[in-house]
Amino acid sequence: MKRFRTMTFTLAVAALSAVAMWSASGDVSAETETGDRPVIKVPRGGGRAAFERHGCITCHMPDGRGGQNEGGYGADLRVTPLTEEQVAFIITYGRTPMGMPAFKGLIDEETIAMLAKYIKEDLRLKK
Repeated sequence: MKRFRTMTFTLAVAALSAVAMWSASGDVSAETETGDRPVIKVPRGGGRAAFERHGCITCHMPDGRGGQNEGGYGADLRVTPLTEEQVAFIITYGRTPMGMPAFKGLIDEETIAMLAKYIKEDLRLKK
């Protein structure tokens, strides 16, 4: 048992020494030249995932067809005549008299653009 502890301790010391030498080599840095940490963007599943994650399916249904639902009537996004930019504007600022809430400050601009693109390209009915 004593031999096992000694070997485990030796391996732990060797591993810590390797990490210390690796980090002291200067090749690894979590900061940029200005001293700021780099911004790492991780994809989150695209427009479909955002459509589900932000609750769009609650009113507009999973396929975008809309219809009668919880307290209102969601628009059919499959046939919207709006441009991608107009869709992004409505997601951002809403249409409160029609029941569409504003998502400014709740959803970042990049995700709003991704949602608008998803609505116009993927949900649109094919002719």
